[in-house]
Amino acid sequence: MKRIGYYNGEMGPVEEIRIPMQDRAMFFGDGAYDFAFAYNKVMYRIEDHLDRFFNSLKLLEIDPPCTREELKQHLQDCVNAAESDEGLSVYWQTSRGNCARNHIFPPKGTPSTLLITISPLKKLNYQVPLKLITMEDTRFLHCNIKTLNLIPNVIAAQRAEEAGCQETILHRGDQLTECAHSALVIIKDKKVIGPVLDNLILPSITRKHVWEICEDLGIETESRNVSMDEVFDADEILVLSTSKLMTRADEIDGKPAGMKDSETAEKIRNEYFRRVQEETGYWMG
Repeated sequence: MKRIGYYNGEMGPVEEIRIPMQDRAMFFGDGAYDFAFAYNKVMYRIEDHLDRFFNSLKLLEIDPPCTREELKQHLQDCVNAAESDEGLSVYWQTSRGNCARNHIFPPKGTPSTLLITISPLKKLNYQVPLKLITMEDTRFLHCNIKTLNLIPNVIAAQRAEEAGCQETILHRGDQLTECAHSALVIIKDKKVIGPVLDNLILPSITRKHVWEICEDLGIETESRNVSMDEVFDADEILVLSTSKLMTRADEIDGKPAGMKDSETAEKIRNEYFRRVQEETGYWMG
């Protein structure tokens, strides 16, 4: 496949795309992003990702770089240019614009930017459980916005790497929020439970899909505050993200956890795989 880059109308090999030094993403992380995957050149549930992206721009008071349909077409053009039917990572971001460095917003009329990258989607063995660590969540109070400001997430991901683990569970005091770059929900007594989606948690697209699947399968769900004690005591711990989809965890902070209700977990995951296959023609299992 070809790794594709796009910036403000210019598309080509990602190594050849150049970004102006005064893009506000460089100075302030002043922007929003989103991420989807594609198989057979079909982006899975792209409308859900566009909903979240445009909502993030609205909350940041950033004018979109183009219309929703134009953005969708730019993304599809880049996916097509990758010339691959294998799994693709589809990433895009918008900053507030290119202008001289200044903390206040640029002058009205300064166009926002659009950056897109297309790269291979990492293949995962969904039968191999993840190992997790925990960290206090020290991020700011607007985690519901998918901004470019990700330093706490980067540090948390690095701590997991150093511990030989794949993700970090973030918590505020005793309350679960999410992971460094994933959502986290639990299964207890056949019920799927996740934290309330407030300003401290990014509205996960994968979690949205899992809730829809559970409703269709007759599996009860609940959104409420979840304590870390409940996480450690859960029958299953599910890490949810666009790249990981839905993966079980079997260890937290070096201690065994979850892995007590494979029937419910695999029922949900297999239905998720089926829906991806129905839309893209690819079986992820």
